[in-house]
Amino acid sequence: MFRFIHSADWQLGARFTQFGSRAQQLRDARLDTLRRTLTLARQHNADALLIAGDLFEDNQVSDMLVAATLEIFRAHPDVPIYILPGNHDPHTGPDSVWQRKAFLTPAIPANVHILRAAAIHDLGGNARLIASPLHQKRSPNDPSAKLAELAVTLPADTIKIGITHGSPAIESKHKPDDFPIALNAATRAGLDYLAIGHWHDWLDELDNGRILMPGTPEPDRFANADSGNIALVEISAHGQPPRVQKIPVATLAWRELEYDLAPAAAAPETARAAFAATLAQLPPDPARTVLRITLKGSASPAALSETRAWLETLRAPYLASQLTDNTKLALSPAELADLQTRHPILAQVLSDIDRLEALATGNTTTLTTPPTLASSAPPAPPQPSSTTEPPHATETLTPSTVANTATPLTLAEAQELLAAAKIDLAALKPAFFTQLRQTLLQTLQEISK
Repeated sequence: MFRFIHSADWQLGARFTQFGSRAQQLRDARLDTLRRTLTLARQHNADALLIAGDLFEDNQVSDMLVAATLEIFRAHPDVPIYILPGNHDPHTGPDSVWQRKAFLTPAIPANVHILRAAAIHDLGGNARLIASPLHQKRSPNDPSAKLAELAVTLPADTIKIGITHGSPAIESKHKPDDFPIALNAATRAGLDYLAIGHWHDWLDELDNGRILMPGTPEPDRFANADSGNIALVEISAHGQPPRVQKIPVATLAWRELEYDLAPAAAAPETARAAFAATLAQLPPDPARTVLRITLKGSASPAALSETRAWLETLRAPYLASQLTDNTKLALSPAELADLQTRHPILAQVLSDIDRLEALATGNTTTLTTPPTLASSAPPAPPQPSSTTEPPHATETLTPSTVANTATPLTLAEAQELLAAAKIDLAALKPAFFTQLRQTLLQTLQEISK
């Protein structure tokens, strides 16, 4: 029997620039997870650790990081480690991280093997590793095709383990130039197991369980629904199905929550208490959690500012966090009229944004245009129902209550507005207009202090 650990997509040295000064702590956590994985390899008496591509974020990682990584490997001399260059750290020649002195004889630890070329490697006993590394960042060629050419040269009863890096060629889920791997690649090459990497979530339902993608051992984004694991694999003999155990190893957890201003408006204290309670129940502890809070709904400038300040306090204990603001500005008719009186230029800009959005996206529902501005615009097209009453004077104007109060810009008007900034009208999406309104709202708050 041959027992090994299969991992991939460590991407040591990932920048995490979105987290500012906390980025180094996220990078350090990946090294902690690597140490834990080597310890597990010894505890499970693994015959080898396979890293199926992307050990590093890129070929430009620092020598200090390379040295730290090799020290971790050197601390476990009894665990043979086989590292395949992936698309983030391809073996491209002299500029590759794999050609640095630390990875060359005699500096490299004796238990570390870099799989720089397509070749067969003796794993001991009756097991052989057949490698097909990457030499570029993108390619339409299947990197597993080379495995079949090499495997055919081995004796029939050999335990054949393949290793490569790329996208399983699942229809509509891969890009043509992203190293597409045939879904029957293991069977095609006569392999007992094919270790692959590239996508960051666990995937084990390929080629009757003989192809496995373990995902990244340390999550690196909120979208990772099934990451943070390694695979412990046992193969008793050639032709026998592999036995796979999924082992969680992640140091950090990435969590996200939403806070909706709409229901919170009716009972803000109750809504905040419930949200804080939910936040407190998130595993693990805040010091090991990367948090994202998405703020949505609509509210007045004062309510938005107060809510953001409250959420900033809640975020403070977490290792790293983000506040994503998807809110919309909601002004009452009185506030709109006041805006027109006190800040007519800002009000006119908001009106132009409304009209530009209507032309770019087809959304003719206005969020911010004051009625006084709308009356100076070209007449709006008739509404489907002439019996609809305008919002009550005390209501907040939101997308569901505001009628179309401003007509879209003409194409010529829009092109004139955008030409100087060299902005393509077709590239303007709804999120752009939301962000633009938020920026203007912040400006309004500053000049109103």
